[in-house]
Amino acid sequence: MISKDLLKGSLKSIILKLLAENDRMYGYEITQKVSEITNTQVKLTYGALYPILHKLEKDGAVITETETVNNRNRVYYSLTKS
Repeated sequence: MISKDLLKGSLKSIILKLLAENDRMYGYEITQKVSEITNTQVKLTYGALYPILHKLEKDGAVITETETVNNRNRVYYSLTKS
């Protein structure tokens, strides 16, 4: 099992890598991809994911786009040039 301290320090890097490889992603998609690439050893919770995404957005590392899918708003995150 992966230690919580190691995971906590790695989440930002994992999210940035996923966004670099996938152009843009939404929150649920990120959590599912993390689960898939770690063979379900890491279950990324929304409580851990969104504070990181919001900080990355505040720092100018990611931008958001909102689209309506099946009558629900979906927020996509993508990397900025910086």
